[in-house]
Amino acid sequence: MGFKDGAKVVAKKAVSMPSATVVGFWKGLTYPFKGAKIVFFQHPGLVKYWGVPIVLTGLLLVGALWAGWAWHEDVTDAMWVDPTEQADPGALSKRFEGDLDKAKPATLAAKAVDGDPGFWMEAGHWAHSTLEVLVLLLLWTLGLLAVVFLTNVIAAPFNDLLSEEVEYRLTGRKGPDFTLTVLVRDSVRTVGLEVVKMVVYLVIMVPLYLLSLLLPAVGQVIYSIFAFLFTALYFSLDYVDWPASRRNRSLTYRFGMLTDHFMPMFGFGTGVWLFLFIPIVNLLFMPAAVAGGTLLFLDLEGETAAAGDRGTGARGPDALS
Repeated sequence: MGFKDGAKVVAKKAVSMPSATVVGFWKGLTYPFKGAKIVFFQHPGLVKYWGVPIVLTGLLLVGALWAGWAWHEDVTDAMWVDPTEQADPGALSKRFEGDLDKAKPATLAAKAVDGDPGFWMEAGHWAHSTLEVLVLLLLWTLGLLAVVFLTNVIAAPFNDLLSEEVEYRLTGRKGPDFTLTVLVRDSVRTVGLEVVKMVVYLVIMVPLYLLSLLLPAVGQVIYSIFAFLFTALYFSLDYVDWPASRRNRSLTYRFGMLTDHFMPMFGFGTGVWLFLFIPIVNLLFMPAAVAGGTLLFLDLEGETAAAGDRGTGARGPDALS
């Protein structure tokens, strides 16, 4: 091969690589939406597997929001320290006279400090109100994190059953017969895996978030970029876990899927990540992600195409596009 021909081959590869990268990412991005099509439209009977986790998630979410609203005033009052009480010891005793213990700290500040009472009342009022809002947001954030953790743990056995049923619909391969022993064994395994995965995610992300606070501007930008990349890749491995576990695939094998099929996996994880930012839809994203992850795994393994070639009635990898 001459220099001219070699240059043409290199140029052709250079042009085709970005194209293949974009196609691979885009194909992966569509899998959560294909999963939504499977569970919500093509096979509505699958609701018996994903309906219970959705209802529980809704109840937990409502409970977390209500608890944050109900407790934020008490938490704020427990945290609030009136600086004027240190300057005027008599103000502390007055706080417990009559109904003054229920009075706003701004009122106490106005009585304890010499000068314009209106200024101190207004300043204390705004300070207390700001603290209330911050406490409410903090309680809601903690509540949402608790809901995410509990939902993942509670939904794990149901997601395993959903993934197995989706695989059966796509390949015709039926899982082991249902028995109480199998249910308990699979439930313990899936719940244990979910706890481990959540702990790993928090162990990595929480310290990185705390470190980002040391660099107020640049740190937040770096953290946001890394958080997106890590979360998308985490989701890509998380939602192919059920079909991989049924085949006893090792952790090394799963990471190998990520390295061998990086752009489709990354695109799928990005699609799941996008679901989280759509109100209401984010409550329904988990079954779609489970079905999409199962379909992605089967396609990457070539099992849907093989099932179609065997004439089982199952669809090939492009039939749902």
